[in-house]
This record gives sequence, structure tokens and C-alpha cells, in this order.
Amino acid sequence: LGLTVSAVQTLGIFASLTVSWMEPLKSMFKVLSLVSFDLKVMKAECVVGNNSVANMVARQLVAPSSALYVAAIIVFKKKYLIRRGQAAAAAAIDVASQVMNSVGAIFQVFFVAMLLSALMPLICYKHPNDLGHSMVGDPAVLCNNEGDHLSLVMVSVATILLVVVPYLAIIASATVGYRTRMGHTSASRHLQMFRFLFFRYHPSAYYFGILTLLRGTLVCLVPVVFRDVPPLQLLFMTLILLFFCSLQLHLKPWRGTLPNFVDAGSNILMVLLIVAVAMTSDFEDADSLLGIFSGLIFVGLFAGIGVVAFFNVYKYFQPAPFFAHFLCHHKAQAAAQARYLQILIMQRSRSSCFLDSDHLSNLEELFDIVRTRCGKLVVYLTSETLRRPWCAGEISIAYQTHRRAAAIVHRSFSSPTLEQMEVQNIAGFLATSDFKLVEYGVTHDVISRAYRWLLCDNTQKFDMPTDAVGRCRFESTVVWLLRKPASHGAQHHPGTPKGGEGASWRLSSGGNSPSGNRLLPKCLLVSSRPGDDEAVAAAAILVGKIQEAVLDLVPSGLCLLADVEHRDEQEVLDAIASAHAMIVLLTEGSLECTEQLQHIVDALSDDVPCIPVNSPSFRFPGQNFFDCDLPLRFGKKAGSVEARVRELLKCITVPFTTYGSQQVLDVQADAVVQRIPRQLMTGPGLQVSSKPSSKRHMDLVEAEQSNTISRLSTGPTHTFTRSGSREESSIGNQGLALLTAVCTEITC
Repeated sequence: LGLTVSAVQTLGIFASLTVSWMEPLKSMFKVLSLVSFDLKVMKAECVVGNNSVANMVARQLVAPSSALYVAAIIVFKKKYLIRRGQAAAAAAIDVASQVMNSVGAIFQVFFVAMLLSALMPLICYKHPNDLGHSMVGDPAVLCNNEGDHLSLVMVSVATILLVVVPYLAIIASATVGYRTRMGHTSASRHLQMFRFLFFRYHPSAYYFGILTLLRGTLVCLVPVVFRDVPPLQLLFMTLILLFFCSLQLHLKPWRGTLPNFVDAGSNILMVLLIVAVAMTSDFEDADSLLGIFSGLIFVGLFAGIGVVAFFNVYKYFQPAPFFAHFLCHHKAQAAAQARYLQILIMQRSRSSCFLDSDHLSNLEELFDIVRTRCGKLVVYLTSETLRRPWCAGEISIAYQTHRRAAAIVHRSFSSPTLEQMEVQNIAGFLATSDFKLVEYGVTHDVISRAYRWLLCDNTQKFDMPTDAVGRCRFESTVVWLLRKPASHGAQHHPGTPKGGEGASWRLSSGGNSPSGNRLLPKCLLVSSRPGDDEAVAAAAILVGKIQEAVLDLVPSGLCLLADVEHRDEQEVLDAIASAHAMIVLLTEGSLECTEQLQHIVDALSDDVPCIPVNSPSFRFPGQNFFDCDLPLRFGKKAGSVEARVRELLKCITVPFTTYGSQQVLDVQADAVVQRIPRQLMTGPGLQVSSKPSSKRHMDLVEAEQSNTISRLSTGPTHTFTRSGSREESSIGNQGLALLTAVCTEITC
């Protein structure tokens, strides 16, 4: 409906153009003048008389009076509900928000009519005898800036300054501050106040409302700027409509296909109407203007073609960008790890690092990037890296083009044997794939020689440290990668630095928040599966993307629990119990990990708000998990654990696509920020204590051990046959004694 009214108002502007309209358009435009608040159509002379100034003032009061009328209705509605005893319904009415939304919607729909009505004294046409100009809207008034016309101009200026400009300023302020306000506690109220401006469009095109108002403003200014020049009026009207129509077709801002179709179709039909009028009009002295304008169009067309051609030639001879590092990895196993390494490399070296997740438009260009636009190939060796055809191709291209290379050796990597790297065996070593490397000049012989080159002692290799925890393991790796290689000596470095150059990485892992590696009260915690490098890397990426926004919401900052793996248990319990909230990153094996389950149970037992975030590797548990797995692991306490897990999974999880591009990760990280409580939640139903309650805390490790001991101690009696004689031997007591000793040692 709003689109239809806006289109009708735009057609009403056509009546203000100094063009001779043919019938029946001339009569139709006279009817459409009602939408520009022309009171003469309504025969209002009986009320305001024939005074042009009084008629103008009455027209300008239509919009403000409608705003007052709407505000009065909303206030009356709230008071009426209070008198009827419906206090809850009355309290739900935010008068300011509803008035702003309702009045804003009315002004937006009738903006073109409102602005056109204010500009009427400035829209004039030339007399046939060249003796002067008269107003298009009121031919009895001469445009001489004297008498009635001067009064009308003053009313026009007052309306623009007091109504139009404030409205545009409010809309512009709301649009510019849209993203900033979404992170504040008043975000919900802000959206309710400007619902008319944002909710009709997709979130990615939230700014299209102000573009619509800009289109209406430009269209209204055409008959003012090009007064009494019909050819230019029609040309610029066409340009404005076509430009915004192209923009609308590109953005597709409206929610739904039909509104986008109606918006584009109405613009195209109005352009066709202008073309039809231009064909039937006889413009005097217009040849020179049309000739100049046509020449400019011709020159602009060829200038655009020349710029495009020059850009293509420049791109051909100057390939860009150049990547200082190229990360070769197995995406299924190490997508998050490779992404986090890329982030650290770019932060520390301030140079570009290529990751294929950011360049998915044409994967076949990967080999060309390695061949011509890569400084150093960094191979992240996990268990399946050398079995992937894409990785084999990238390593082979780097070997053929004599690129520098470095290998980061993950603990899961097992080097292939010399026999497996033989030419005749390399095809069986690679994972089966329809991808043909031979088409890119990569044969089995080249792959065999490239693998030997990568794994030889002359290639820099670094074993990721096993004694580091959390992000430290990755930071130490990047410190090694970016240091200058030694000029002589062995190039393989085990990742266990004890001091000197390699010791600095231990100090930097907690620098992303004020709390660092300290577990401060009321901070935002991030829980991930400890010991799982993929889960730790995904959590580190998320922390890096949300840390700035979190500092505005949580003064104590945030802490990644994977960085404090070896902290005192009581210190971790205290931090969880007093946390502002906890982000639970669910990855493969999260619910099988007792330590992460402990974090979830402790947080929900202390009513700490939990925000579940799931990676692509996480699989939601089935009924078998609750019926069999949990009772088998925790025995009598399985019911409490199940209740907490179900409570967590009832919340809608936020996806975090670790193999996605930076843009995808940014959007998903913003969604996580939106779920963070804007203030520490307390109240009768949600209490956050400063210290954990010993009654609330449930030690899952102890429960799991006790249940295992119980199952073994009550296990069946096994019968063994030895030397033809039958001997019964019960292992219950032996197993109990052995397992008790092991558990005691683990506890110590």
C-alpha cells in the first residue's frame, strides 16, 4: 500500500512539470493533486476562502495536525485501558515509541506530497507573451517575490525548516546509528520507535529507507531547479527514476518478491510515460539543449568503455594482490586452526596471508596464486593433509616454481613412509577424488618428489608445542614462522621452547581482554572442549571478533577457559558462578568431554546465562545419548546432567561456520554479541552468587569414576579354563582395587 501511494504521489509531480499533457492524463493529474494536499480539489474555499496564503497555510498544517491526532489517539487508548482496569495492557504501551513509529510511517508514505506542497510557491511557468511567470499550483499568483507570492515563499521556507528538515534529520540519525545502537541496552526500544524505517527492508539493506526519501526529494526538486525548461525536466526525471530503479534491482531491499517487483515496475512505467510525453511534445528552442545533452551521453559512454578497457589491461599486466603467505591445509580437519593461524600471521607480520575460504569464487585459480602471487607456502600438516589432492597440487606447484616453504607439524600428523611416497604407490596414498591433477601439470612423479622435498631436513619444520595450552600453542607457532630462518644448521625445531627467543609467546595469550588469563568476577566466559586444537582455535577466532563489542557490555572483559586449563578447580568454579554469562562453543565431542560438561552443569546450576554456539562438526545428541550414554557414565547423577544439557539445547544455537569466509564469520559473531545480556541478570528467578554453592556443584569427574568403579565391582564372575581343569575367578575385587589406585593417583 505504501509503495502504491508513493508511486501515485510521484505521478502527481508530473502535473507540476511545464509540459502539455494530453487527455486523459491531464484530467487524471488533476485528481491526483489531492495527494499533494491541494484543498481546492476538495472545494475548501468555503472554509478558508479564496485567499492563496490561507490556503497554503492550511495545506502545510495537514501533516503536523495528523501527527497530533495520532498522538492523541495513542494517549487516549492508554488512559482508557487504565480506567478499564487493564493495567498490564496499558503498561505495555510505550507512548513515545508508538507515536514515533506511527507518525514516522505517515510522514514517510506522504513525504513526496508533503515536500511538493511546501515547494509549490517555487514551481512556476512562463507566460506565453513573455511578460512574467505564474505559480503552477495557483496561476492567479505571479512569481515576482512580492505581495502574496512573498508570503507564500515565507510559508514554504518555514514548512521546510520546521517540518521537512527535522524529519530528514531524525531519519538520517537513526539510519547512521543503526549498527551502533544495536549493541546497547536500548536496542529493542530503538527498533520499536523506527519500525516503519527498518522492518520493511532486509537487515542488509536497512539504509534503503533514507534512499527512498532521497529519491522523493530529488524528484520534487526537478521542477524547481529546471523551471520552465521542459526538455531538461523530462531528462533529469528519467535519470533519477532509472538510477534508483537500478539500485533497487541490485539491492532487492524489500522483504518479499512482490514489493520489489512493484517498486521496480512502477519506476519503469513512469519512465515509459515520460518517453511517451516526450514523443508527442513539440519543444521550442530545445534542439541546442538536446544536442549538448546527447553529446555528453555519447562522450560518457565511450569514456566508460575506455576506463573498463584500461582497467582490464592494467589487471593483466599487474596481477594483484600478492600474498606473503599461502596456507595449505585440510579443511575438514583444520578449518578453524588454519583461520586462526592466518589471523595471527596477518596481525603479527602486517602482511597478507591467503586462505582459500576467503576466495571461493574460482578454486581453480589456487594453483595460479601459488605459482605467481605467493611468497611462501605454509603447509599445516595434520593426519590427512598429504592425502588430499588439492593439498598435493599446491605443494607440487610450489616445488615446481621453487617457492619457499615451511611446515607446521601437528601432533596428529604421521609422516608417510618412503615406500608410500614412491611414484607407483602415490596414487594409492592419495584419497580418491574425481579431481584430475594431471590437467594442471601435476603428475604422480611430481607429487612424489614434492613430498620428499617438503619432508626433508632442508625445509623448515616446527612441531607444535604439546606443553602449551589454549591459544599459546598457536601463538608460539606463528612466532617461529615469522622469525628469520637460521643461515646454517638444522631447520627442524621441536615446539618446546624453554627460554630465550621462544619464551615470549607464553605471556601473550591473554591479551585480548582486561582480564587476560585472570579469572575475574563477572567476566564473560567462553567454554570450549579443552585439548582439542580445532575447538580452541574456533573459540579463539570468536573471542577475537567479539572482544571489542564485549568490552562495551562487560567491563570485566572475557576469558577463554581453554587458556586456564591448569588453574585451581575452585578458582574456575568461582569464576563460573559469578560470570556475567558463558558462551558454550559446541564442537565435535563436546558432550563426550567431561570437563566441558562440568562447565555447562556448573553454569546452569548457578543460573548463569549460557549462549550455545555450534560449529559445523557438532552433532546434536539423540535419545540414545540420554538413555544410554549418560547413565553409563554418571550413574545416579545422570538425571541432573541430562536436565542441564536439555536446558542448554532448548536455546536456539548460533551457528559458527569455521570454514566460512571472514564476512560470514563477522555476521555470525555479531549474532553472538546480540545474545549477550546487556546487564548482569539478577532477580527472583535468576540469582548469581559470588561464590559457588557446595550443594549446587556436582563433580562429574568423581561421579564418572564412582560409577565406573561401581559397575566393575558388581561385574559378572568370569570362568577361565586352564590345563583341562575348570577354575572360577572373580575379577570384581581385583578390578576395584586396581581402579581405586589409578583414580587416587589421577586425583593427586
